[in-house]
Amino acid sequence: MRTLRGRVRLYMRIGGAPEIARRYFVTNAFDATLTALGIIIGAYVGGILEPRVVVHAGIGGALAMGLSGFVGTYITERAERVRRLRELERIMLVELNDSLIGKAVIYSSALIAIASGSAPPLSAIITLSPFIIASQGLIPVHTAFIMAIALNLGLLFALGSLLGRISRENYLLYGVLTMASGMLVAIVGLLLQMGL
Repeated sequence: MRTLRGRVRLYMRIGGAPEIARRYFVTNAFDATLTALGIIIGAYVGGILEPRVVVHAGIGGALAMGLSGFVGTYITERAERVRRLRELERIMLVELNDSLIGKAVIYSSALIAIASGSAPPLSAIITLSPFIIASQGLIPVHTAFIMAIALNLGLLFALGSLLGRISRENYLLYGVLTMASGMLVAIVGLLLQMGL
């Protein structure tokens, strides 16, 4: 098992995958978190008070985004990496498919795709967890709405803070900016409902 883990780490390093995987993960988590917030706000203004409906809509959207993220990322990353591998083969006049570099192309593409595809379901489960609890009758649905919005904004803040730490800039400012984008989604959703 250690050998496999070490090999995967080596492939990831050769393919420059950790940074790319992190970027895809954060981007897709951000998209999924805002989408989940839109679903929650839409359910609230639409008067949908059945927690299971909100959970099913949110999880369905997150799974679709996750699958799209996985497939789209894998196809894109693999195509780019194979192109570079072929260019290297032309320069070196040797076939590299079975080499360390060739294996790194396949493994790093798959691992980046897993990071990309896993972000939306994880984000949705965190955000929708109050509705899962409410569907069991443990909390009122109105409390679930408040808790879900608070969790969602907290998750947006955490994602922004992570980006701030990665860039070695003001992580609090990054967190506030990403959280503000969520608040904007909520405000626009409520204003649209008031205008209808």
